[in-house]
Amino acid sequence: MESLLQNLRYSIRLMIKKPAFTATAVFILALGIGANTAIFTVIDAALLRPLPYPEPDRLAHLWETRDQREFSLSEASYPNYLDWKAQNTVFEDMGGYQRRSFSLTGRDTPEEIPGARATAGFFTTLRVEPLLGRTFLAEEDQTNAPQAVILSYSLWQRRFGGDTGILGQSLRLGGNNYTVVGILSPSFQFAPAGAAQLWVTLNPSRGESTARASHWFYPVARLKPGVTIEQAQEEMTAIANRLAEQYPEANAGGGIRLVSIRDQITGSVRPVLLALIVTVALVLLIARANVANLTMVRAAGRHKEIAVRMALGASRAALMRQLMTESVALAALGGAAGLMVAYWGIDLLVRGIPDAQLNLMPFLKNLSIDKKILLFTSAISLLTGVLFGLFPALQSSKLDLTVALKESARASGAPARRRVRDALVVAEIALALVLLVGAGLMIRSLATLLEVDPGLKSENLLTAQLNLPTASYPDHARRAAFAQRLNERLENLSSVKAAGLTSKLPFIGGTTSGFVIRGRAAPAPGDMPEATIRSVTANYFDAIGASLIRGRHFTERDNAQSPNSLIINQSLANRFFADEEPLGQHLTFRFGNESSEWEIVGVVKDISESAMDEKSKSVIYFPLLQYSRQPIGVVIRADDPMSLAAALRSEVQQIDPNLPVFAVQTMESLMGNLPSMFLRRYPALLISAFAAVALLLAMVGIYGVISYSVSQRTQEIGIRVALGADRRDIIRLVLKHAVVLIATGLVAGIAAAILLTRFLSTLLFNVSAQDSLTMAMVAALLASVAMAACYIPARRAARIDPIRALRYE
Repeated sequence: MESLLQNLRYSIRLMIKKPAFTATAVFILALGIGANTAIFTVIDAALLRPLPYPEPDRLAHLWETRDQREFSLSEASYPNYLDWKAQNTVFEDMGGYQRRSFSLTGRDTPEEIPGARATAGFFTTLRVEPLLGRTFLAEEDQTNAPQAVILSYSLWQRRFGGDTGILGQSLRLGGNNYTVVGILSPSFQFAPAGAAQLWVTLNPSRGESTARASHWFYPVARLKPGVTIEQAQEEMTAIANRLAEQYPEANAGGGIRLVSIRDQITGSVRPVLLALIVTVALVLLIARANVANLTMVRAAGRHKEIAVRMALGASRAALMRQLMTESVALAALGGAAGLMVAYWGIDLLVRGIPDAQLNLMPFLKNLSIDKKILLFTSAISLLTGVLFGLFPALQSSKLDLTVALKESARASGAPARRRVRDALVVAEIALALVLLVGAGLMIRSLATLLEVDPGLKSENLLTAQLNLPTASYPDHARRAAFAQRLNERLENLSSVKAAGLTSKLPFIGGTTSGFVIRGRAAPAPGDMPEATIRSVTANYFDAIGASLIRGRHFTERDNAQSPNSLIINQSLANRFFADEEPLGQHLTFRFGNESSEWEIVGVVKDISESAMDEKSKSVIYFPLLQYSRQPIGVVIRADDPMSLAAALRSEVQQIDPNLPVFAVQTMESLMGNLPSMFLRRYPALLISAFAAVALLLAMVGIYGVISYSVSQRTQEIGIRVALGADRRDIIRLVLKHAVVLIATGLVAGIAAAILLTRFLSTLLFNVSAQDSLTMAMVAALLASVAMAACYIPARRAARIDPIRALRYE
């Protein structure tokens, strides 16, 4: 211990004596270690930390599948869920939920609060106990049963001041009264339900509980002890096959897919996180290589010091301990600085995530550096110190005393050390190329996605959403009257160019419905055509700037007194009417227990109604005055759209004072926050930033090696100049060494990029992971920048004074 403390004190004095070296090394290490710590903190929260439920590995999320259909994955129907629950032998418990927002009225300002409807078995399946009160009872999980609500801890604190007296009180939600029966704990989160701040009893309507073809419900289940998800999948597939035979009209061709609850929560972001951890690991490797080069250069200048100490009796082991202590102490300082970088980096990482996406990843909120993160940083710092200090320590501790005591410090560049330094630079260039190729692929992918035509004009377009309470707007007539009145008031605003309403805004997805085409053979069970359905007002397409391909738009005459009409998108026309005229064709729909026939009056260009990276699917638009659906989306076109936010709220309040307006944003903002956009923009920005750091470090590394090589060859260069070599000859001599290093690094980097970038394929859009153009452009960029970095010491070498060089010691 006394020897260790002595070595540590000497290391600290040495770092103070060489502040430039210490600051440079600490800065480089802080970047590498800090980036790794920040990303590891996120990965720990998303992938490693246990979910906040007992035995979360036994929880599964269930989906219905529909083979060979345009819409292959969907929510479950409630009757199917009841049969699954009754017939399975692999689940200990089952429950389910439906995302829904609710208008809280009767208490101060009306507010739209995100929430969910849940069965009584939902919380028992998760094994979640409330902080106060209770969860739902089985008798509350029935049609027309008393309605109950459980509040999240954050809503309880924010809206009700943490008042325990709220238990047993009645809240007005969506026009209905709900009794508060419980308060959830602060740690409760259920990411698949988004930012749900309250949970109400499901209370399925009579139609919901009997309509097997209606898909709106998300089941969750807890596996019995000892049952694997694969075994459960096998049994549930058998149940799905039995139900398909029993109910062919609704279930033919259908199946069930089980997804672990962790995969359901983190499945979409896992590729992003894995790509980022590989990226920062490569940055750390480059940082280590850079510091190792610096350490070797410094060690080369200490040969006489080490030789004197060995001559005075210092053992090789003692010298090794001293040199390794110096490396580890330097790495520890870099690790401490890295923690500060990580603290700042974590905040930046979370700030870069849109609220809509962050609501689906609540585990990323309130991230902090805990004991596990400190242990990770300590381990990575120790490993870094050992790795970049080991080779210099080995080389320096086995000196030839006779040679070392005679040679000058500047002439001590042993071939083995030069080869190692060159190898480190080659590795830096190769790793930098891999990161730059990854960044280039992500940027090209993002650019390709941005070039996708969404079918509308997003600029100068305001969007907002409303929820019409069922209690106040129980039927189509009242919903249609509200929509017509609001649309007229908005269009009469002086700065509004066009306004429209829709049941769902673009890019948000929506409900699908089957239909039958008049004059064609009835489809086989399970093969009925399907389409996403929207209800829109007359001026909706004008407001969003959609193109009419043929036929006409809706007008105010398309109301309850006129024949049923609808507009289809181009994809549906191409899919079902490729060889005939779609205008005038009639489609039959079954809504509830009634069937109705509708005539196609127009065809519009495809509008992205779901993710922008998905192929356009069939969409049908109904006149909102003939068929209204919940919720209501508002679109307003104006020169300064956000200036109309207050006016929009005012117009709604004048019609219905208890109706809150929420999610007010521009269409460009809505598009920018889409998951499909986030999953490409976010990693593209981060990988590009890390690639830029890697490029800088690689350039510093090759600059340092070439500069050191020039300093070692000063006398040789002086002799060459004295014998008649001109400046161009000297520059070529120096750059020749650089070209070999750069070329070797590029070849190794391209080979590594071909192997590693394939892991980015799930994040790319219409770009190959082995895109040759990207690799060629990146290689050219890296070679150009590297040569520019080498040209500075080459020019300095060409200006060496031969007289001074020949006196050089």
